[in-house]
Amino acid sequence: MLDILREYWVPLIKQPKSTIRRAMDETSTNCLFVLISLFGITLCLEQAMNRDAGNTTSTPAIIILSIVIGPIMGVIAWFLGSLCTYGMARLFGGVASFRETREASAWATVAYTTKLALFIPMLLIFREENFTSITPDIDSSMFLALLFFLCLTASFVMSIYYFVVYPKIIGEIHEIGSWKGFASIVLIPVVLISLLILVALALN
Repeated sequence: MLDILREYWVPLIKQPKSTIRRAMDETSTNCLFVLISLFGITLCLEQAMNRDAGNTTSTPAIIILSIVIGPIMGVIAWFLGSLCTYGMARLFGGVASFRETREASAWATVAYTTKLALFIPMLLIFREENFTSITPDIDSSMFLALLFFLCLTASFVMSIYYFVVYPKIIGEIHEIGSWKGFASIVLIPVVLISLLILVALALN
């Protein structure tokens, strides 16, 4: 399993369209579990950083909670995302099955999960200030402030690139092209968010 992950991780980021079918041919249940768990852990850590969770929770607790809850979050996000993407892709004339869409969606997460390679040194360098709104050590050092900014920029770029890789993979397996693949991924979430905003405005 680890050999398969090592073999396809970087090629999927560099050349997703030409790599995804070979990766899917060698996908096992264990492989899916690892991909989805790492995706969920990355989601949890990023949410903790964005929400300044360290203001109320210790860094060790954040890390432990991410490791425990992350895989569950990953499964939920992966399954619902795959379901929405599959439905829209079929409307656009896609040919892949739901199982193939789930596998492809799991492999697409490598572009996002690569952030873990960035988070680990960030945890070692910036420690609890990754998760707090008050950052005295970072604020008192121009070098640390610049390094922290570069890390956040790299993390943002990785998030954007995930939405470059994912549509290419969906477009390839469904044979609908990258643009329709992108629409398949974002349309339902955009519609749901818009409806929630409208409901919230109406209630207010």
